[in-house]
Amino acid sequence: MVAEAGVWKKKRDDLKAKRDALFETYTKDPQNFHLAREIKEIDDEVAECTRHVEQERRAERSAAPSNKLVTTAK
Repeated sequence: MVAEAGVWKKKRDDLKAKRDALFETYTKDPQNFHLAREIKEIDDEVAECTRHVEQERRAERSAAPSNKLVTTAK
């Protein structure tokens, strides 16, 4: 599962880099609505990747053995 989370993180990082470059261009030309729309789509993809990474981490935590002390009532 860790490998799959790594794939999602890599994709998310690649998308963030692309988004940052587009945003820099957009700040110089805020009337370019095409760029704004493209940035929005990338933001949605980044959010989806983040959701997958978090889901993988939760699954990994729940699959890990618990190290909590268990007490029994007598």
